[in-house]
Amino acid sequence: MKIVPDLSLPSAYDFKTLPEAIAFYTRKVAEVAKNRDRSMHDEIMRFKRELHERIDREYDPAL
Repeated sequence: MKIVPDLSLPSAYDFKTLPEAIAFYTRKVAEVAKNRDRSMHDEIMRFKRELHERIDREYDPAL
């Protein structure tokens, strides 16, 4: 039985604050780019879509 590591990222909604989610995304993209890990592309894009949805809901530019 081969053990496959879990390559899935958490949801952008799993983070308590929006800045925490953005910081996680930034670190993860940098890590994946540095390692040239194309296997994470779909997960990164899913997280990015969720993050943009969350930003649209929570970010108020007037503040």
